[in-house]
Amino acid sequence: MIKKRILIIEDDDLLRQIYHKKLALEGFKLNHSSSGIGGLQLARYFRPDLIILDIMLPGGVNGFDVLEALKKDPKTSATPVIVLTNLDSEKKTAMEIGAAEYIVKSEVSIDKVVKTIKRHVDEKSK
Repeated sequence: MIKKRILIIEDDDLLRQIYHKKLALEGFKLNHSSSGIGGLQLARYFRPDLIILDIMLPGGVNGFDVLEALKKDPKTSATPVIVLTNLDSEKKTAMEIGAAEYIVKSEVSIDKVVKTIKRHVDEKSK
């Protein structure tokens, strides 16, 4: 069975490591970046089946910039992007740009996030 690929774009090292370990145990192949620019480069090269994206990123390129670039690029436009952030006020903007899901980190457990990821990956592979 081919492992589904997930790209995590998250600047919080601890959170990125937690999600990496949990998703690896679930059988996903993972790659990650702590910056928006690095995340865009990896998305084009790694060709993930799903992207987890934080909004607040360092380096002048935030998650909205990344999401917009991903949705405009033919190589990544069909890739589902789950926005996973601490900002509870930006859902409308993220969904208008093209996020598949908007999750506030403090409002859900990691298990619920993993279920959401699996659902989107399964939907994409149909």
